[in-house]
Amino acid sequence: MRVEILSLDQVRDESSGGKAYGLSRLQIMGLPVPPAFVIRNAQAGIYPQELDEHYQALDCDRVAVRSSAQGEDGADASFAGQYDTVLNVENGIQLREAIDCCVASSQADRARQYQVEQAGTNAAAMNIVVQRMVDARAAGVVFTADPVSARRDLLIVDAVSGLGEALVSGEATPDHYAVNTAGEIVRRQLVGDDALLSDLEIMQIAVQARAAAAHEGHPLDLEWAIDQSGELFWLQARPITTLPADLNEFDTRLPRPDDVLTISNVSEMMPGAVCPLTSSFTGWGIDYGLQHMQVTVGARERIESDWQVTASAYGHLFLNMTGNLVMSAGVLGSSAEQAAQTLCGRAVPELRELPPLPRWRRVINTVKLLRYCLAAPGVVQRFGVELDQFRIHEREGSAAMWDEIAGKSWFFNHAMAVHIQSSALSGFLSAIVENMVSGNSNASTIAEQAEAVRLLAGASDVESAVMLEQLDELLDELALHPEAESAFQRATVEDAVQWLQDAPHLSQRFTAFLNSHGHRGYRELCMRDPAWGDDLTPLVQSMQAAVHARLLTGGHRELHTPDIDVPALSRGLRWILPRAHNAIRRRELTKSQLVELAHRFKLAFRNLGQQMAGEGIIPDADLVFFFSTDELRGFIAAPDMTAVELALARRGALDHQQQLEFPEISVGMPQPLEPQAVDITDGVLQGRPASRGVVEGIVRVAHTLAEAAALEPGEILVTPITDIGWTPYFSLIGGLVTDLGSSVSHGAVIAREYGLPCVVNTRQATRFLKTGHKVRLDGDTGSVTLLTL
Repeated sequence: MRVEILSLDQVRDESSGGKAYGLSRLQIMGLPVPPAFVIRNAQAGIYPQELDEHYQALDCDRVAVRSSAQGEDGADASFAGQYDTVLNVENGIQLREAIDCCVASSQADRARQYQVEQAGTNAAAMNIVVQRMVDARAAGVVFTADPVSARRDLLIVDAVSGLGEALVSGEATPDHYAVNTAGEIVRRQLVGDDALLSDLEIMQIAVQARAAAAHEGHPLDLEWAIDQSGELFWLQARPITTLPADLNEFDTRLPRPDDVLTISNVSEMMPGAVCPLTSSFTGWGIDYGLQHMQVTVGARERIESDWQVTASAYGHLFLNMTGNLVMSAGVLGSSAEQAAQTLCGRAVPELRELPPLPRWRRVINTVKLLRYCLAAPGVVQRFGVELDQFRIHEREGSAAMWDEIAGKSWFFNHAMAVHIQSSALSGFLSAIVENMVSGNSNASTIAEQAEAVRLLAGASDVESAVMLEQLDELLDELALHPEAESAFQRATVEDAVQWLQDAPHLSQRFTAFLNSHGHRGYRELCMRDPAWGDDLTPLVQSMQAAVHARLLTGGHRELHTPDIDVPALSRGLRWILPRAHNAIRRRELTKSQLVELAHRFKLAFRNLGQQMAGEGIIPDADLVFFFSTDELRGFIAAPDMTAVELALARRGALDHQQQLEFPEISVGMPQPLEPQAVDITDGVLQGRPASRGVVEGIVRVAHTLAEAAALEPGEILVTPITDIGWTPYFSLIGGLVTDLGSSVSHGAVIAREYGLPCVVNTRQATRFLKTGHKVRLDGDTGSVTLLTL
């Protein structure tokens, strides 16, 4: 191969190496790049005739000599640190020595091994970039997407004093900045007392880097330097090689840019990030059900295909509170404040009323709303018959299986609409109870809220409570077994399951429990997450903890229904309360029915994935969950590797999405929270009372069921939100505190059934409190007081 010299504008592709090509692209964009030339096919001891001529043309005191091997700084691998760079080269002799040094580094053992691992060959051609050095006041790197969190909406700038080589080599700790798409510096971490960069310089770097990434069509990792006069130069550009799929790929579009969104309510049934299939199937089902209610009562003309009442951002689901206000604008006697209390358990000042429909329309719609709510019992009864008759059949071949699922998916939307209608009646009657207790339709005191909660907790035979009673009976019998501790409580999950299945009477009870409730579990409406009956691990871990508590204490907390002095109630409460209790039972029934149906679809999608994998169109069955429902039909009909690669990248993105946390309330599309210190100076958190009583105890903070498995008897569980998957722990704990939720949230309902003090909607308990803290939990006032650290 002939050794030759090219100017940057002669570099047209990556045959001159990623570094040279990146510089040529920056130059094409019009960004300031220090003058440079490229030696193609460089070899030790062999120098182009015109080397000195090009070197002199750089017209500078010092140059930098850098490798630009084929494959280096490309889309697949960075080769970071594998080859040598020589700085401060001052004459022709040093230049030749530097060229030889870079060429020799390509033959080092570490570089040759890396070449084989990344490119499959150790014969990559070495090219050399010779570039005028910048007399740098500050230098560093900028990533147009955060390489750690994989967020493409964050641009990361790292800066050190002087040359940037100390940063790349790891010898210097940089100042660190994060800039969002709105141009706001949302993170600023300084090494010294004074920032190395001004805000203006940060923004200049950010604007030019984002322009470069937009020009190239993918995120970039760029090196930059600012000279002593304050001029910005660009020294390198390469693709970021470690990013998964775009975390925002499935973000929905808001009907209005300033819509108010919340993670409350919807996070109870679907906490955390979800796979694309769940988002497109379950997420749309929720939106459909809510739109169906609005259309039925006349508050909305038709069901729109774009999401109106829910939203998806960064893979998480949100409730669009402004979209829910379509109901308030369409009927009488409803307001933004009441909607906020129902959805979030508190007032939301950011939420503004939508323009109301004409009064005559609202009068008619109010009548329709009453009919809609009062029709719920009959609708629920009919749906039970429909569900009994509904089947999803297994079909041979992925195309036939997909047709079966797609043809039946309307029934899931229908089930969601039924559950929302059932929940609407429950919410309507519960609100009447609270208003009667307070005597005020607009506000109530904490004491009045607590009293309303106590009255509503009097509902008996609630499906979720029946499930817990059956589980408690099983656990009581299990704890009495002479081998309970050694063979079950202290055993591995696998051994505990085997022992349980071999114990004759216990096995029958356990099987009966799974037959009735095996469709329940953590994140029940997620199409990818297994139910208890599919994966026994979470259930058995909670059972082991409950048996441990029984063996230590000799008993457990019993379910109970609060005593209500019915004759002492007002005539109105005596009439409405039984109906509110019936509505609560009905709501819990339809929730279980909805989850049962979701489980059927979950199994059907799993079967579809297995058939697709068996046909060789995806590498494993799990990958089916990383296609949207809109994509599956076309992909199954005409599979292609590009779609498979994207699905694999989406699976990688889910882990990053799962780490993100969001504020309870967002105006516009939600943005993840930046870590912040929590003020604990007064030692008191205020939330909403959800179950009465006062208890002091040790805190156990658990974000996941795996963390909850470490609970000890009597500890106070502090968690963002709970769903049915957490309920086996309720007979073990001494109290419950959640970041989110309201008095009708799952955790609040179950806490009342166990007589557990419970405070919800504290908003920051999981950050305020740490495992091992001692607190006083007051379910009467909704306060959590830190007693000892």
